[in-house]
Amino acid sequence: MGAAEVSGPPKGRPVRASWSLQGKAPGQVAYDVQAGNVDPRIAQKYFWDASTETPRPDRAHAPDALPWVAFLGGTEAGGPVTGLVETTWSGGRDATGRISYSARLLLLDWQPTSGAGLTWTSLYNAALDAEWPAMSADAPHPPHLAHPPHIVLDAAPADVAQLARYIDQDIRFEWAARCAALLLEGRHVAITLSPEHAGLNAATRVAVLDGICALLPYGSRAWLSAATWAGHGADHELRLTFALRPRGNQCHAVLAGQPPQEPGSREGRAYLAELLRLRRKVGIETLLTHLLSHRAPLSPLDAEQALRHLRDLDLRSVVVADIDRGTGRLGDVSRLLSLYPLDRLPEGEAAMVARHLALSTLPGGRSETEREQARSLLLEHWSPRVGRALADELNSWPVASQTLQRVCAVLDLATAAGPRDRRAHAVVLAGYLDGGAAAVTPEGLSSRSQNLHALRQGLDEDTAAAVRDVFVRRPELTLAWLDFNAGRNTLDDLMVRELLHGPDTAGEPRHAPDWLRGAAALIHHGPPATAPLPGVPGLPGLPDLPTFSTRPTVPVDRDALDAFAGISTTAWRTGLRLACHARNPDALSWLHPELYEVATGRSGTDRDREFLLHQIDILVPKRPGLPGAHAAWADLLQLLLLGRGMQRSRLIADDGEAAVEYAAVLRREVPQLGLGSGREAALASGLVGERLDQIPYRVLWELTRPQVESARTRNEPTRSQSEPTRLQAEPTRRPKSLGQGGPETWEGPLLDRIAELLANAGDWITHGMPAQWEQRLRTHPGLQWLAHTAEIRRLAATRTTVPETLGDAIVRASPNSRYARSAQQTVEYPSAVLEAITPWLHDHMGRADAVHRLAGHLNRISPQRFLGDLLYYSIAQPRFGELVRQRVLEGHEELRDGVEQAIKLLRQKPSRRQPTAPVPTPGRPYGEPPRPVPGSYAEPEQSTPSVLPWWRRLGGDRA
Repeated sequence: MGAAEVSGPPKGRPVRASWSLQGKAPGQVAYDVQAGNVDPRIAQKYFWDASTETPRPDRAHAPDALPWVAFLGGTEAGGPVTGLVETTWSGGRDATGRISYSARLLLLDWQPTSGAGLTWTSLYNAALDAEWPAMSADAPHPPHLAHPPHIVLDAAPADVAQLARYIDQDIRFEWAARCAALLLEGRHVAITLSPEHAGLNAATRVAVLDGICALLPYGSRAWLSAATWAGHGADHELRLTFALRPRGNQCHAVLAGQPPQEPGSREGRAYLAELLRLRRKVGIETLLTHLLSHRAPLSPLDAEQALRHLRDLDLRSVVVADIDRGTGRLGDVSRLLSLYPLDRLPEGEAAMVARHLALSTLPGGRSETEREQARSLLLEHWSPRVGRALADELNSWPVASQTLQRVCAVLDLATAAGPRDRRAHAVVLAGYLDGGAAAVTPEGLSSRSQNLHALRQGLDEDTAAAVRDVFVRRPELTLAWLDFNAGRNTLDDLMVRELLHGPDTAGEPRHAPDWLRGAAALIHHGPPATAPLPGVPGLPGLPDLPTFSTRPTVPVDRDALDAFAGISTTAWRTGLRLACHARNPDALSWLHPELYEVATGRSGTDRDREFLLHQIDILVPKRPGLPGAHAAWADLLQLLLLGRGMQRSRLIADDGEAAVEYAAVLRREVPQLGLGSGREAALASGLVGERLDQIPYRVLWELTRPQVESARTRNEPTRSQSEPTRLQAEPTRRPKSLGQGGPETWEGPLLDRIAELLANAGDWITHGMPAQWEQRLRTHPGLQWLAHTAEIRRLAATRTTVPETLGDAIVRASPNSRYARSAQQTVEYPSAVLEAITPWLHDHMGRADAVHRLAGHLNRISPQRFLGDLLYYSIAQPRFGELVRQRVLEGHEELRDGVEQAIKLLRQKPSRRQPTAPVPTPGRPYGEPPRPVPGSYAEPEQSTPSVLPWWRRLGGDRA
């Protein structure tokens, strides 16, 4: 552990030093400044600071033996200086006869000393070799000399390699590093010597002190003080000393033995950790070279600055590591960027720095000044890679943190960078939409959709094009965006064209992917076409205006819709939202495979099924006049969801084709859904319903007809109700239609359900029942009365039936009808009975005696039910029309007038004279129409328009 090991090379740079000598002249008692060119008051201050104990002549071989060397930092004449004080025996005695010592001071300006890179070892070696001004003991140089000469030191900087070996091998790096860290945090360190090092000479002790100081930035020498010895009882402020033992709160370090304690401050711990890390990473020589290069003077309170100087050696790694730990500091980032601009940093490190700066600009956590500093740094060093980094930063946030305010703050940075990077905003927004793990979660897609909806109005051309590209590339994001806007009714054709259409490329419209054409079909309620429409670049198949047809005119592109539905497991939800926005009920059939899975419970959740049920009601609302196919799909899905329904079968349009379409859908889909094979009764119950007056006979008839006949008829033009229809025709063969069996499989359950309703109602039969089914229903127990309706029709058709005969048939056909006079609870005739007597009433409505005879007969043969009164009640209802009611009323008023006149005549007293032969009363036989009262009503037309139902007008009878 010799001093020669760390001595610098012999060649050095000459440096001038001011000097001063302290001692006693012969016969003098007190020590004072004897000579030199340093002001005695200033010199005395340095001598005093270096005085740590009174030397003892008897300690020649003890640890406290002279010479003592002290290094002192200070400020003189407004500038930093470095002082070296060596205390040695002078060789003379004072007036008391005691051996006296002397101290010599070298005071060097900071600039030439630091510029030469001189260390304490260099200075001490140069001081030992320096030529001091010649003085004799008898005639010392007078201190008041006007221009005393300077001492020229031939000093050389330390050899870094030798210094590194000395620290590493002799005093140990960690031991020295702990001492340095303690000094940096303001502690005082006392170094003690173990017995084997008790005789360590001054040069070696200086080397130890210099080794510790070398692990601090060179500028620390401006405030650091050290000495090769300090007595235990001395009152001094030296930071680093050799001593017999520590005193007060000094930290203890045993040379080549016990290391000092761990630093206690944040800066001290951080500095020690950095020293150890950098030694492992870059090596001790590189570390020492770096620390020696930081030569600007530091202050004792500048521990943070010293730490920054140390970190500058590996500033990139330090800054990146701090950012990664969340402790990044803008000062470090600024210094890093001054050395390594962002475009020169490795891409990963540049991305971390850019993201840190972007975060530092956001509200919260930093002051307004720091936020502005971060913003300025980021914009000053912006490069294209910064935009990608900011997009990655956005994508790294949890979904809850991706609020519109925070996203806009980052996008505003990109906008501000426009002068340096025109595509910055487009890159950041497109990267945010396109990336990150959160971008594939439902929450992430929803968040991006909402933010984009708020941002879309301010997109420039480049950004809009970038967003369109993302939409084409990321179908799940497009679906989320469409779903968000469709659900809030903010989706319009202009928006779709702006963000879904791509610009022409070399004059050719971009080919849209299948899934996007499927979305276009759902939005615009038209089958996805393969050719683009003129004047609408980009997405083909979209009409110029949002006009929606009610029925596709060409086959649907199944591949496009399958691609759309295959984007995600919830694509069907978006499809239905789009369809509801576009009023496109065809979506139920276009998306039926996915809707079946949800409706049957094989996929989806209860919320999905609630959503599906709600969307069905929106797409196909329960109101009259529904298209048959739409009603069928809605009913089928509702049946799967609720196990009941089919109400729309009773609300389809009465255009002759709706029933055919409805039945065709059921005939095709029911076997695939497994609703046949034992579940016919449930389906039949849903189709028939709960009310006899609402049974969809046309649909039921089509369901039980042969497929061949139905297929042929569907291609025929729609017929009006006044034209003959094919329902009257008797099927010649019965191929499979519903379920797993033929029409007879379903006809039975349908008729059983109708019979059940008839039995519960008592005597009701609805308008529209096919004749064949009525005949079959007559065979059901308790429904034999239905046969009498055929008898009424025969009697009415003869036109000569007497009222009494017709009344007998009505009674038989209406076993449960009644007219309750007291309770005013009237039950009408069965509708079939009223329908059957309608032609008779039209023929006899002006013949009061006929209707009167019929009503009277009905009351006589049904005294408890007053069916005659019920007849009048029925005639007064709207079903017969105002003409029938008025004509019957006028006829009865005429009859009343005649009867009242007859009663008045009969009540006259008879004459006393014998009457002559009786005069015959004018009358007319039954069947002759009464003469109307002139002006009372119009003459009935010769041919009364037929009001028979559509199957009656063919002339068939049900008897």
